[in-house]
Amino acid sequence: MLQLDQHLDTDERESLGASRQLLVQNDLEALSNSAILTKCLSLNSVFSISSSFARLFQDARSRPELQSINEIGVGLQGAVFEQVGERLVFKKEKPGNENLPSNLRNEYQMHSAVSDAFQCYGAPTFCQVRVPRAFEFISRAKEDQFWKDVFPRIPSAYREYGDVVKMERILPLPKVARKALLAHFYGSEKQLDSTELERALGNTKNKHCLARVYLGQTTGSIARDPVSLRNFPLYLKSMNDFVMDVKTMAKEFGKAYAIMHWAACVNSDDVEFVLGTSTVQRQGSDAETFDFQHREVGLYLLDFGQCEKVDLSHEPEVVYQAFKGGMVTGDNRLFIPNYQSTPDLFAEFRSGYCKAGEIILAERKLEDRFDIEDFMREYEEYAEDFL
Repeated sequence: MLQLDQHLDTDERESLGASRQLLVQNDLEALSNSAILTKCLSLNSVFSISSSFARLFQDARSRPELQSINEIGVGLQGAVFEQVGERLVFKKEKPGNENLPSNLRNEYQMHSAVSDAFQCYGAPTFCQVRVPRAFEFISRAKEDQFWKDVFPRIPSAYREYGDVVKMERILPLPKVARKALLAHFYGSEKQLDSTELERALGNTKNKHCLARVYLGQTTGSIARDPVSLRNFPLYLKSMNDFVMDVKTMAKEFGKAYAIMHWAACVNSDDVEFVLGTSTVQRQGSDAETFDFQHREVGLYLLDFGQCEKVDLSHEPEVVYQAFKGGMVTGDNRLFIPNYQSTPDLFAEFRSGYCKAGEIILAERKLEDRFDIEDFMREYEEYAEDFL
């Protein structure tokens, strides 16, 4: 076990040692929308909720007839499906994508490398960012019981063989948070009346709500027509309005990039950070018994389809270029704090990156080969052309 917690400062230790904040649904509903979001989007908050979603998932654990399969997301690579009652999802590749470099097999390999790195270095660096585990890659050409089980229940539009990855699920933000998001961002501007807000809240697609954490952009647009809560963008101004702890998030982002780079050896191209929830294990129960009525808010790292491996045996300048190049491509600039416009926030990111990077390099005996401070200085100079 790595004994490296001496790298942590006092504030960081106190933050990690803080007890969970229990949020009860009835108490939250009495607050303003802004106050609800302040509490609901705080890391390590635990919701005690009673909802149709939670009840259905809890009941489906022991009732196979309730374990329907539903599409919960669509991207460039394919579609993501839930199986009601299960703590996993599967991503099915769309036809033709298997011929691209950024295919699902590559994503599975990158995802596995990052997940393994977080399993190894998440605790020693005290990183609060979570990576859903990648469980299994199933080839479209493989005769597998998976297909026999899935095809009768999968939506008809997707009943075509394709590569599949099974992965741990990030559960959505609960209804009380979704309702507050709709009311705050749409109702306050009188864009939607109460009837339209309720209709948007009841839209099945809007129940699959994760929030992207854009620390690198102050303001931006949100979906208007149709109203969408999938991958809802939280820009820095809104997070500051909700008094969210963006400094802690920035530091955790820095640690996450350091783990991707120096432990997973992945360039971090076009990854995403979102706020979502996970089930809480019941007290006194075994490891497989989870309570869907109590869910904890967390920061999650996902989407590794554009990532590439980096060989640390190359010269430092080659490695540095690969990492800093990945940090300015895709949506990374939306997530990484802007060191010109928000220098204090970037300083937190930098601190988290350097502390975690030094721990990893020391453990891997690479501290004489690479210099984290030099790399960050190079990144700042390089990023100027992209800000």
